[in-house]
Amino acid sequence: MSTVSQPQSDLLSTSFFSIHRSIGDALFDYVVTTSGRRHVIAAPVFEIDGKLFRPTTADLKPALPPRELPNGCVEHTFIADTTGGLTLHVIVRVAPDSPVLRFRFEMHSDAPRSLTKSAGRDNITYASISLQGMNDVAELRLSAFSKLLHTFLPDEVAVADRHFEHSASVMGPILLASASEREGDRHQILFAYEHGSTWPDAYLQFELTPGRTAHLRAVKGNYTSGQVIAPDSPFKSIWFEFAAVDGSRQSLADHYRYFVLHRFAEHPATRQPAVFYNTWNHQERIFNWHKRPYLADMNQERMLKEIDVAHKMGINVFVIDTGWYSRTGDWRVNTDRFPDALATIRQRLEQYGMRLGLWFDNAAAVSSSALTGHAECVMSKNNHRGDPHPVWETEASYRMCIVSRYADAWADEMIRLHHETGVTYFKWDAIGQYGCDDPNHDHGDASISQQERAERFSFLLPLYMSRVAARVARAVPGAICDFDMTETHRCLGLAFLETGKFFLINNGPYYWDYNLPKARIADGNANLLFHPGPARTWFMRAALAYDKWIPSTLLLTHFLPDDPIDNQDNAVASLVLGQNGIWGDLPAVSDAGVSRFAELLAQYQRVRDDVAHAPPRRQGIVGGEGEVHEKINPANGRGVVCVFATSPGTHTYVTDHAVSQSVWHTDGVDVQRLADNRARIVATFTSGQNAKLVVFG
Repeated sequence: MSTVSQPQSDLLSTSFFSIHRSIGDALFDYVVTTSGRRHVIAAPVFEIDGKLFRPTTADLKPALPPRELPNGCVEHTFIADTTGGLTLHVIVRVAPDSPVLRFRFEMHSDAPRSLTKSAGRDNITYASISLQGMNDVAELRLSAFSKLLHTFLPDEVAVADRHFEHSASVMGPILLASASEREGDRHQILFAYEHGSTWPDAYLQFELTPGRTAHLRAVKGNYTSGQVIAPDSPFKSIWFEFAAVDGSRQSLADHYRYFVLHRFAEHPATRQPAVFYNTWNHQERIFNWHKRPYLADMNQERMLKEIDVAHKMGINVFVIDTGWYSRTGDWRVNTDRFPDALATIRQRLEQYGMRLGLWFDNAAAVSSSALTGHAECVMSKNNHRGDPHPVWETEASYRMCIVSRYADAWADEMIRLHHETGVTYFKWDAIGQYGCDDPNHDHGDASISQQERAERFSFLLPLYMSRVAARVARAVPGAICDFDMTETHRCLGLAFLETGKFFLINNGPYYWDYNLPKARIADGNANLLFHPGPARTWFMRAALAYDKWIPSTLLLTHFLPDDPIDNQDNAVASLVLGQNGIWGDLPAVSDAGVSRFAELLAQYQRVRDDVAHAPPRRQGIVGGEGEVHEKINPANGRGVVCVFATSPGTHTYVTDHAVSQSVWHTDGVDVQRLADNRARIVATFTSGQNAKLVVFG
């Protein structure tokens, strides 16, 4: 419930909120500094030894000194001694400039106890909040997969009174609600959990009750039947988030976006808005258009040519996609293709101030030492591990289970490669969320059912991946682990974004997504958006819908650099909105095209940090007339405005934010500074299918 009554004593406070001890079934009270509004977060409930157990939290007290984190947050640990030798630990993270509270639980026991599932399903209620007095409730889905665009997309879905009345459940992972007690008095809350799976495959969900209470409950995979809580094996939950602000829903979104960008990750490299180039599109072209192997040009000579052009264009990170290695699992450089094991590549990149990226997956080749040393870590289902299969024209390989001791070995290989080659960007591909129920891994032994082992694997996968990314980030300065989310049934969610980022779209939809038979594909290429032109950018920009809540710099998407200039203008004006990826046949781009890219990217690079920070503002329909994107940093007026058109005409736009006095723009644009320091932008298009870029600062 949201009230303004006085709670119990402080546990901690920031400029946005304070946390207080509470009474009854509550864990603690979250009190908004500006208005005094109070939200009671109920204590968790566990099923232990067949009985429901709610820890008493009235004596919640600090257990450790506050710990400062590299991202500007402070971690606090509180404990509550409960009955029967059980102790609840509550770990809380706060930042002085954010209303977002992160918290998780650990349940400790002085003697062995068991987490049970009397009804045959997970039975934990992690937290509950009352939404009495709150209206405009919405489920924010982050992992709905659109076959229309062939990408994951966010979706804010209204939660009506009937959903509470009939005890509906929503997956989220974010629940939103607002209150308006009088005109002009708006209040917003956000309640979320950090996990990941394709909607609607829920591992946690918000269960709604007629009393307008939302209970965040486990669904499956959160623990195994009989999982022991003992002195050396506490139960540890995932992280949860709660935030409340006085203001509009947009204000809440801006605060949450700031949190994800600046206060979520302990290692900030994933948040830096570098411009990435990836070799894969050229590999697809030589296979589909020229009927040569994918790896035909995977060699030192070709890579050096591409690096030279990438440098001229202004690329920051050069990513060599699949085929650079001798065999999966061992991840040794293929010296037939790169005789000096990437030494010359590294030298050239360092000369240009560029960084190296390499492709990885979770496979291990039949002859690899990784397989020999981790034979029991092969993914298996129904006691069958499947036959090995070639990985992109390299040796046949097995899929390895990351929810096993193989996770550390995989991390060690990436860390070793950094020391040998200088690689700091690690692209992770082809990691699906399903497919392992082996009883010899970390997701359950033979004492539990095959189904439970499979569910536990799927639940733990995004957490283990995040753990691997964190280990790599600690060992490799500036490390970026980028998880390929270009197909459905992958674990998109908040958990991995704490330590990594997402490779969101490669080519978008396939021809068969549009019910076109393969026989209609003249060149054998299944990709619908494989050719230069504005259509590709329409599809890619649609995914900027995430940017309201999740910064677009965490959602890599690639645009084509091909001539003519109209395509390049569309590509760069789209790219600078934060998706920041390029791929294609760089040596084939004309000198004029390379110069055009270099000119546009140079302007963007001056303000790219401001663009990453800026909350998005959009006018018009993506792919329609009058589509305008504003990314202006409210603090200093620096950033970009991009205007797109599909036919000749003139479009006028007034910026939402005040802008810097310094301005640069492409041809056909008039910028007028207004009395309130906003700008009026008049963009004139003499031909359709084009874009205009305005850079402030």
